[in-house]
Parts: sequence; C-alpha cells; structure tokens
Amino acid sequence: MSIKTKSQERRRILELGESLRENPGTILLSVPIFFFGYLFYSIIGDKEGVAGSLGHCGITFKNYYKHYWKQDFLLKIAYRLYDKSAQYATGEGKVSTIHHAGQVALELGDVELAEKRYKEALSEARRLKLVNIEAYVIDHMAQLEIERGNYELAKEYLDGAYNILSKAVKKEPKSMYLHIWLSSVEINTANYWLAVGDKNKARIWAKHAQKRADKYDLKMRKKDVKKIMDKLVSAGVALVLPVYGVLFS
Repeated sequence: MSIKTKSQERRRILELGESLRENPGTILLSVPIFFFGYLFYSIIGDKEGVAGSLGHCGITFKNYYKHYWKQDFLLKIAYRLYDKSAQYATGEGKVSTIHHAGQVALELGDVELAEKRYKEALSEARRLKLVNIEAYVIDHMAQLEIERGNYELAKEYLDGAYNILSKAVKKEPKSMYLHIWLSSVEINTANYWLAVGDKNKARIWAKHAQKRADKYDLKMRKKDVKKIMDKLVSAGVALVLPVYGVLFS
C-alpha cells in the first residue's frame, strides 16, 4: 500500500471514529472503530495509524469518564492507551498523546506525574516548534497550578496561552482544533477567576467559551461550559447563605 493510500485510509477511519466520539449519543461506538483501526494499521505496518487509533481511543475513555461515568478504571485505560500511543507516534501526534496522559494523571490525582508528562509534552512541542500545541499544553499546566493554589503562575500561563491561540484563530478562523484549544483556555481562565474569588470575571470568560462552543458546535466543550456555569451557580449560593445567616441569626 502506497504512503498516499495509507494516509487516506488513516484519515477516513480516524475521522469516522472522531465523529462518533464527539456525538454524546454515539461516543461508545467509536471504541470498535478505533480498535479496528489499530488492527488494520498494525497489519499494514502504519505506525502513525496505530498511534492515532490508540490515542483517539484514549480520548474516548477520558471523555466518557468526564461526562458520563465517574469510574477511575476508565481513566487508567485511557492512560495506558496514551502511553502506548506515544511509543508509536511522531511529531504533533506524540506531543498530543503525552499531553493527554498528563491530563489523565491529573484527573487521577497524581499531580507529580501530570507535571512530568506536561513538561515532557512541552519540551517536545518546543523542539518541533509547534507553537499552538505548546500553548495548549501551557493552558493545562495552568490548570495544574490552579489545583495547587499557585494562582499567579497559573494566570501567567493562561495569558500566554490565550495570546498565542487568539492570534492563531484570527489567521485560521475555520480551524476546529484551534477553537477547541482556545475555548479550553477560556474555561480555565473562568476557573482561575472563580478560584481567586471574582465571580463576575469568571462568568465573563465562561460566556466567551459558551459563545465559541455554540458557534462552532463543540459538543463536548458545551458540557465543559455547563460544568463551569454550575460552579458559578454554586458559588453564588455559597456567597449568599452566609449573609442570610447573619441577617436572620
């Protein structure tokens, strides 16, 4: 099979899997598609196809945990898939899979492992001069620092990531990946402002992410926006109750 044919087959199979994964009603159907891709690419000796199938299947398990079923074994499966994918991947794909492994590690509560994988992804992105992906990794390093309470460093990371990705979106306004990455920065910036106690600024950034998710029909990102909006509502209740306690005590 020619290199061109391999590339075409890889794109078709992975795009089918992605389309199923991004629809909440068909997310689990992406698993057999990616598994088929893994077998197919293994047989024809397409390492990038193997890496893509494993990595994308890892995203399926991570998203299913995130939005539907909070069971740690799903994240552990996702981590193994990403780790295996990184052994086959090159270039942008390698950065992406290492980065996703860091996300899963953080979700599992292993901050040190998450930081290690993020730094590994960041180093690879810089080596390859992949500026936009570098910004996306930095965005998630900001999330890690928010978890740690290092708010000043988190804000520095978020500002840097936003500046890079907002410029990139202006140059490539139709790039779905760039809108997905930029909306992640917007959501994490909302989380930052919520963490430091500025609910109004948090709401503004959440609205930015919501507008982008609606405009480009980013289904999974819409769920992320709903979660931050729910946090804002909870924060509002938490702020009001002590006042009532004082007024009616």
